[in-house]
Amino acid sequence: MTEAIGQILPLAIAVALSTVPILATILILLSDAKPIVSIALLVGWAVGVASVLTLFTIGIGLIPASFLRRNDSAVGIFRMVLGCVLLVYPVIVWRRHPPRPPSELPHWMSTLGKINAWGALGFGIALALRPKNVILSVAGAVVIGDASLREGDAAIVIAIFTLVGVSTVAAPIIGYLAAPEKTRKPLNATRTWLVNHGEILMVVVSLMAGVVIIGSGIAKL
Repeated sequence: MTEAIGQILPLAIAVALSTVPILATILILLSDAKPIVSIALLVGWAVGVASVLTLFTIGIGLIPASFLRRNDSAVGIFRMVLGCVLLVYPVIVWRRHPPRPPSELPHWMSTLGKINAWGALGFGIALALRPKNVILSVAGAVVIGDASLREGDAAIVIAIFTLVGVSTVAAPIIGYLAAPEKTRKPLNATRTWLVNHGEILMVVVSLMAGVVIIGSGIAKL
């Protein structure tokens, strides 16, 4: 199990550095929305991250463990393909979304301050279905399936993946609820930085995660 945790942590960190959930959380916290709205977003994001990974893990679990052990090369190639997809993904996003003027929010983000708790819950779940998170979840499920973990151990690995993945959304919420006035300034600064540099961060994180996944695939060959 420890080996699976070691392999899945970089993937969980890549999920944690997803800029959209972080920025959405900050925008809700800085709006006039009630605290329950940001908490609902966190719950939705956590449920979504855990559910997507769990579903893929169950799917891969249907493949006999003996087949995976006999076909290490095929598993390695599949991991390499996933890594290559992550390398290409930021390029596609970059080409589809031309640069915006500095500090200009996408239209859908400018409406987050008006969202209610149920809307935030659904939005958080929907964020887990974004392509980057799905790819990282598939890679995580391959790690769990390849390790042939017992159900209890697999649940622990999924829980660790989820806790790490949602930590960057939970942290600002906890900080804001504990000290609203003290955290407003750093939240504003983080918001500005993410709006101006979020796409660059997404590219860097995707590239690093892609390289890690490709490396784990090469190790299986």
